Amino acid sequence: MKKDFIMPIVVLSMVCIVVTGVLAIGHSFTQPIIAAAAEERARLAMRVIIPEADGFEPLGLHGLPGAINSAYGTTNNVGYIFVVTTSGFGGAIRVICGIAPDGRVIRTAVLSHSETPTFAAPVFAESHVSQFWGRDRYGIEDIAAVSGSTVTAVAFRNAVRYALHAFEQVSGGAR
Repeated sequence: MKKDFIMPIVVLSMVCIVVTGVLAIGHSFTQPIIAAAAEERARLAMRVIIPEADGFEPLGLHGLPGAINSAYGTTNNVGYIFVVTTSGFGGAIRVICGIAPDGRVIRTAVLSHSETPTFAAPVFAESHVSQFWGRDRYGIEDIAAVSGSTVTAVAFRNAVRYALHAFEQVSGGAR
């Protein structure tokens, strides 16, 4: 009687251990590939955000807002790139933001997100995102949130706000 009860538990436990091990091994092999692909997407996005840049140099993150993942200056001084992660309704939103030396947003784009596609689409559409382009830190406050996607829209605005704040720190507040 006891054997009939314990044996399935032992077998199920062994199956769980084996499957967990296989998943861990698979993750260890695919993680570097996924990270490299994400880095390549970010590099390509930098070229789209500031196409007139000759190249990009990494900047230190010391003293920048915690939401800033990476910061770059252009080698020909036409702007800065900031990669920012904020929290939306469905999870992390990773945004890339280019800022001109005068403190105005050049261009922005979403690199990745965990938002529900139906609600995120209007926020991440170029018609909404392009409203940030050409504005400084004061001008972005006038952009209205998208009805039905307020949390996502505020998270995107916060990402741009963090990038503008980081720009002020990196550039020494020069404008």
